[in-house]
Amino acid sequence: MSATQEWTLRVASGLAAHFKQPDGPSEPGVVWSVQIARGDERYTAMVKTLFAADATRATRRDDRYQSQTAMQYLNDRLRQGWHPVNDEDHTIVLGNPLAGAGAPAAGKPWWRFWSS
Repeated sequence: MSATQEWTLRVASGLAAHFKQPDGPSEPGVVWSVQIARGDERYTAMVKTLFAADATRATRRDDRYQSQTAMQYLNDRLRQGWHPVNDEDHTIVLGNPLAGAGAPAAGKPWWRFWSS
């Protein structure tokens, strides 16, 4: 494996459900199973995506946007030094896509960490 070899990410599946919250009622969202590979290394990470309170109906129905955001989140974590062998709970809150932009400005992800 080359140290410069990039990770590849692919969504394997998604499960839409309502998830219990420790501080209130259940919240709708999707758990995405993301396959992560580099050379002979193969991992699977789960990313739970919940919706921001102002998420539109279109955002809540856009599986492509949701899954791409989950993969972008993991890609950002990989670039920050996280390694998939380090199992951790990945939960993010999805907002609406930025108007007229395919992605936000560099360094400003459109997801945010779920804070307990």
